[in-house]
Amino acid sequence: MSPLTFVLLSGMLTFGCPLAFAIWELLHLPTFKAGGDEPPPEERFAPAPKPLPACLQPETLLQTVRVRVLEDA
Repeated sequence: MSPLTFVLLSGMLTFGCPLAFAIWELLHLPTFKAGGDEPPPEERFAPAPKPLPACLQPETLLQTVRVRVLEDA
């Protein structure tokens, strides 16, 4: 295989396939019309995070701090 053929085929594989796939994805995106008769889509909020367990609550963390008393040897 000549060097020119190798470079062309390698370039097509490197840039051609991903570029063609990206263009295909862009062409198949859903289109949204602004200012139409339809109401705007509902906002989707992320679910609220789960509460921390009791052992990790800030109030209990402050209460469980132990002070070590060092004694002379």
